[in-house]
Amino acid sequence: MNTNVPNHGIGAADPLLPQAAAWIEALRAQGEDILLYPISRLQREFRIGYSRTCALVEALALDQYWTIAFAEDGTRYARLRLGEAG
Repeated sequence: MNTNVPNHGIGAADPLLPQAAAWIEALRAQGEDILLYPISRLQREFRIGYSRTCALVEALALDQYWTIAFAEDGTRYARLRLGEAG
């Protein structure tokens, strides 16, 4: 599990960033490669507010743990990746 998360952007200073990265890696290990509603899922998993969640989402994208995109119907999803060091 990659716990050496590079320091980029606003959410990078968040102490939850390594835990969020580990959560994504655990999902990948379970065979998930697409995560629907990533902001809501992250917010519920860590019981944090929307602004903090958005900062974490951005930091995780910058560190290449996932790519955020929109489906044709407008649903936000994340394509999970292995992370910068993986």
